[in-house]
Amino acid sequence: MNERQIFSKVGLDMFFIQLVWTFGFLGVVFVVNILKLFLSGFQGNAVDGYFHHIYAVGNIYMLVIGIIAVSFLPHFVGNGVTRKDYFFGGVIAAALLALAIPFITVIVSFIEKFILTMIGIQYKVQSMNEVMLDGNIIGDLVQLIIVAPYVEPQDDLFLSLSVLAINLFIYYILGWLIGTSFYRFDVGGGILSVALAIGLKLSNDAFLRIVLDLPLIGWFQRLELLPESVALIGIFVIILVTFIAIRMMTKRVAIKL
Repeated sequence: MNERQIFSKVGLDMFFIQLVWTFGFLGVVFVVNILKLFLSGFQGNAVDGYFHHIYAVGNIYMLVIGIIAVSFLPHFVGNGVTRKDYFFGGVIAAALLALAIPFITVIVSFIEKFILTMIGIQYKVQSMNEVMLDGNIIGDLVQLIIVAPYVEPQDDLFLSLSVLAINLFIYYILGWLIGTSFYRFDVGGGILSVALAIGLKLSNDAFLRIVLDLPLIGWFQRLELLPESVALIGIFVIILVTFIAIRMMTKRVAIKL
């Protein structure tokens, strides 16, 4: 088996394992969403749909499993897989998962919307791009970390799915960066990686808002005149820097048994 086949197999193995976790996550969100729909909808209130909920909590889920992704390293290395193959396999798994979640979500959302329309419950259409900052540094930072650029599927389905996939992918690799830092450098290096990940995440959101022609928020409003082409390059650089950091940390890391 050549090197390309090895990291492809590693990537598929990681993807299918994490996909099982993902079905559990999507199922839990679906149950919670259905309960909220019936509790609010039958009272005459408009309700948020499944797609909206995944947009809100999917990023945090991807961050968590990205952090956990480093736990695959001892397993694969222990079975003769090189650190390089583990890294490229992880990239494949992250990309596949970031594509699979929007695909599954939109199918469930269309079925849900069709059923709700039949029984007279209406979706609530609201923007997730509006963030009210009050000058409290910690509170503002938490909001900026949680909120990601959003496009309504009713406005442009393909663009909405693409933005969701990008957000999920970014959160995953930043989680992978954090998990790898804690694995390699323990608490001290891990804390520094959290600060780096926050900076990269906020910068990526600002660049993505520029590309989507969405209003910039908070401290990044001064970038509003930045050309879209530069913003696209900025997103690519953020992804590249994250991958380089992960690769460098895993290249010769000692395996903890």
